[in-house]
Amino acid sequence: MDEKNKALYDSLVKDGLYTKSYDDFSKQFASHEKVAALFSAMKDDGHYTKTVDDFKNSFFTLPGTQKEDSSPAKIRIRDNRTTDATTGQPLKDTARFHAQTDVPYVQQVAATARKHGIDPYTALALNLAETRFDPEKRSNPFMMGNYNPYGDVVDESMKTLADKLALAKKLGKTKEEDQLQMWNGTGKVAGKGLIYGVDTDKTPIDMSKTPLYGKRVIDLRERVLKQNPDIKKAVDEVMSTNPDLDYKFYK
Repeated sequence: MDEKNKALYDSLVKDGLYTKSYDDFSKQFASHEKVAALFSAMKDDGHYTKTVDDFKNSFFTLPGTQKEDSSPAKIRIRDNRTTDATTGQPLKDTARFHAQTDVPYVQQVAATARKHGIDPYTALALNLAETRFDPEKRSNPFMMGNYNPYGDVVDESMKTLADKLALAKKLGKTKEEDQLQMWNGTGKVAGKGLIYGVDTDKTPIDMSKTPLYGKRVIDLRERVLKQNPDIKKAVDEVMSTNPDLDYKFYK
């Protein structure tokens, strides 16, 4: 038992901020990334005021880290699409979803998506659409605004997506782009400038009829992520543990 983080755990439980066991807490916050996410949540709430390094040294015993670009597990993602699926027009270089991530994170997202019956590539594509795999946002892959910062936000994100996809099907939405649009909303957009390549000042959009967000997620999945051999290898390793698993939302 690490007495340093046991004291932190006891404090969080006492304040009602964490409800799982100490064993769960130790497993959940066993990496620099997870501890940094916990630090950010506690600092935002005013529960901790010092630096992230002070936080790590005071409450955790963590392994050393490598320099970011020295790890062989890094994955470089290049968006080589020629057209934008939302407009059918040539894709501008400024609109490309170039990104960089790593194998452990891809496999974490893929495995958690699988747990909730979601196609791992779809979850990764939504992650790319929302954050471009920004390392500072990886603990909240779909940029949820309402979540428990002391819980497993990746798991919570997948559960929320599964719930929205289930609702979409219950509402009779049979096309995948319409189902995925539920994450972004199905309202009308006007006077907001350029949205998904469409000038909403000139052409208002009814997202329930023109699911541009859903189309973008599918396009990123099919023409960017599935074309990346490193992404495919990482996802295949996750899938190989049970290749016959029946996904509720597998596409």
